[in-house]
Amino acid sequence: MSIQLEVTRDPFSISFQRDGVHLMTARLGSQPVLDLHTDASSVTATFATFTLRLKLLGDQWALTTTESDSPVELAIELPGHWYGGGELINQQFPLNRVMLQMAPFHTFDNGPTGLSGVLTPAWYSSNGTLIVAESPLEVGINQPPADYPRYEWGFAMQNRGPYAHRPFTDTGNLGDGLLTFKGNALDLKFSFSENAVTTYHNLVKHFGHPAETPPENLFTKPTWTTWARYKTAINEEVVLQFADEIIQHGYPYHVLEIDDRWQVHYGDLGFDPVRFPDPKRMIDQLHAKGFKVTAWVIPFLQSESQAFADGAKNGWLVRQTDGSPYLVDWWQGRGGLLDVTNPSALEWFFGRLNQLQVQTGLDGFKFDAGEACFVPPDAVTHRTIHPNQYTKIYVDAVAKHYRLTEVRSGWKNQRAPIFFRQWDKTTSWGLDNGLHSVLTGILALGLSGYPFILPDMVGGNEYDEKADAEMMIRWTQLNALLPAMQFSLAPWDYGADATELCRRYADLHTEFAPRILALAKEATATGNPIIRPVFWLAAKNEKALICDDEFLLGNDLLVAPVVKPNRRQRDIWLPPGTWKDHWTGKVYQGATTLTAYAVPLETLPIFERVVARGDV
Repeated sequence: MSIQLEVTRDPFSISFQRDGVHLMTARLGSQPVLDLHTDASSVTATFATFTLRLKLLGDQWALTTTESDSPVELAIELPGHWYGGGELINQQFPLNRVMLQMAPFHTFDNGPTGLSGVLTPAWYSSNGTLIVAESPLEVGINQPPADYPRYEWGFAMQNRGPYAHRPFTDTGNLGDGLLTFKGNALDLKFSFSENAVTTYHNLVKHFGHPAETPPENLFTKPTWTTWARYKTAINEEVVLQFADEIIQHGYPYHVLEIDDRWQVHYGDLGFDPVRFPDPKRMIDQLHAKGFKVTAWVIPFLQSESQAFADGAKNGWLVRQTDGSPYLVDWWQGRGGLLDVTNPSALEWFFGRLNQLQVQTGLDGFKFDAGEACFVPPDAVTHRTIHPNQYTKIYVDAVAKHYRLTEVRSGWKNQRAPIFFRQWDKTTSWGLDNGLHSVLTGILALGLSGYPFILPDMVGGNEYDEKADAEMMIRWTQLNALLPAMQFSLAPWDYGADATELCRRYADLHTEFAPRILALAKEATATGNPIIRPVFWLAAKNEKALICDDEFLLGNDLLVAPVVKPNRRQRDIWLPPGTWKDHWTGKVYQGATTLTAYAVPLETLPIFERVVARGDV
């Protein structure tokens, strides 16, 4: 593939073309060029405070800038539709639909600009362009006009705007249309392919993919967790009663997670003797009922805990410059932070978890947090790191020790053979962290190289709003053909229709589990996502490239869930080929839109590709 460069001096820009077609342009604005040298495979431009170099290395172009006292800002014009980057809170699809203000590209819990816990510093276009950032930087995507609100970058909850503002949705084409990077020393890689699908494979080549799958039962049967239904009001009686209700209502199950407040002090790894007087007996009872049992774990340590005292004494906590433990803000107050850069601290942490398993019979753990936002900029760690490396080390350590597990943060952890959970969903319908964003978030994470994705809990977390029967049913339908399912809110609390239909679709998940497992194993061989956008089968089709309310399970199953309330019909775009309705057997020719397709409350539209002999 022949790529041609076009370099302009004032203002400085580099354009990439293929056979006369514009692929991307990178601009440095009004900074004057002092010296410029170019040829077919390299560019060297000297500015007042730094030098920019672009060089062809194999099949990719490397752009670097020397260290500068002030940040260098590189604005990239990227034609087509954009994907990648990881998960956002207001998860639009494709990325051209958001306006993300410039901010440090750090993994975040409930980020004020919209960044979330699993991020990937790679973006690509439907025209085949892939951009990978190797250096720490700030990122802006199609930035909003200057008169839009600006949210302060930080953890304080009061600085956060509504979910619909994080990031803003560009409904009026008001954004600047640019992908902008800022850093004191940029290191970017560019590569070019035919389309978004082939470019995705370049992304996988760069970051890698898992070589093995998580335990099979995590795919085949739903996980149940105490959090959304009970929050912190849990004890032994509550957990056992919840298990009995799941069984009595005939729902499939595998793991039961015991979430927040099973311990006295955060950081101590022992069950609260008042709430859980005999945890081993309780877990033995749950095992007898057919459950695997996990407990919720965080890297924070309450200052009153014995673990905090031990960690501080031995240098196993993130420190202030004076050597004392750094008390960091998190959603349950303030506490010490495990120094994951210290091998002794990790050995201590996982050693205590293993001891707890021996004592109680726990089968695994749910690992929460780990985002870069919890590492203060002036923190001292055993090994000097960029905050995103905290996430990378934390998740890799979890994956090394556990398979029956989940995490909710990720930074270049695509090789980890564990489930990555979506950030906590609100009990609402929209793309702004509600039901619809479950689907767009799955697509975004899959296209960032993470095949093993655990959707957040059916019905959301009921923090401010309450679910109703229709929401529970439609949410369960969406989850039914995703890699895994997770319940906490009990469908039987929402009436007879919800009880029956949610059970029907939980059973459908187990029915399709062999297909899901086959795709999981394919992911370990090829890096292909399990859940794919419809453009996977039509990489040049405009409707496919912007479709945000359908998905493919592999290449042969199209699913068109209902993600808006009170809808009993919807339009469905079918990719090229022949497709058979899973429920009625009716056959349709693809590359067309089925208008006003009937979707009564009990129906999840599913279409199976009819593959003729000799087709792939």
